[in-house]
Amino acid sequence: MFNRRLINGEIIVRSWLVYSPSLGVVFCGPCRIFQTSLETQLVTEGFNDWKNAISRFSYHENSKEHRDAIINLKHRGNVLGRIDYSLIKQLDTEIEYWRNVLKRVVETIKSLASRGLPFRGHDSCFGSVHNGNYLMSLELIAKFDPFLADHIVRFGNKGSGSTSYLSHVVCDEFILLMMKKLKHNIVKELKISKYFSISIDSTPDISHVDKLSFMVRYVLETGLPVERFLCFVSNPGHKTLDLTNAITNTLKSHDIDISDCRGQSYDNASNMSGQYSGVQARIKEINPLVYYVPCSAHSLNLVGISSAESCSQASMFFGFIQLLFRINA
Repeated sequence: MFNRRLINGEIIVRSWLVYSPSLGVVFCGPCRIFQTSLETQLVTEGFNDWKNAISRFSYHENSKEHRDAIINLKHRGNVLGRIDYSLIKQLDTEIEYWRNVLKRVVETIKSLASRGLPFRGHDSCFGSVHNGNYLMSLELIAKFDPFLADHIVRFGNKGSGSTSYLSHVVCDEFILLMMKKLKHNIVKELKISKYFSISIDSTPDISHVDKLSFMVRYVLETGLPVERFLCFVSNPGHKTLDLTNAITNTLKSHDIDISDCRGQSYDNASNMSGQYSGVQARIKEINPLVYYVPCSAHSLNLVGISSAESCSQASMFFGFIQLLFRINA
């Protein structure tokens, strides 16, 4: 009963038909609201003659009074006719305001991140000369942007608990979102090119936590070879099996098929370059087509070390530097 079949076979819902569970009858909502001149059960006490319902509904919905009521309801449904129009307008204004704030914040973050510049300083206060590049950039934009200048005056140094979208928490969140988007595009490009090579190396960060840098190299559709940083892997271990698992798990986590890999490049350490039990040998067991190429930068580094060790003064100097590093660690 709540559906109507048109002449062309299309089925539409009788949205005007309203059922009352307490009375067990149906009403014509628009006609009852606008009090049309129709004196039918659908408008007055409710209709429950289910045997003749289909024919009665068809007659009612084709009447002029019913159509006028539907048109009046449609007009009232427009934004200008809604009782909450002022609330909607206020909400739209609020949304547009914060959207304009976020546009400026995002562009600032993109500019700093694309150039590898640090974000934070010694404090997070607007007006301070030690507040870092992020807040400094916003202050610079505010000098030529009255909207942002007014926003900083109103919300700049209110602290936690106050929404401003200028804090380091929001900044870090946008950086993570950009990272996910960028990583998605890298994986998308890699899958289009299909074949790729990998290059990994580990080094301690400033907090002396070992980080494995994971790089991929592939050829774009334009024929241009590119090398992209994919991710860091924390504390992978230095054993051959641990490093091999780190490589395979990282590729799997990014939905990259290792069978499409055609090259691998590591340093000259035996756990990496060993032809029998090194990482390169274990990767070849998984995919025999992955050729190993020693890293030229590491090879050059070994040459430099040998040259420095041939000089006693240089050996003493670098030994002293190494001792200082170990003490600080």
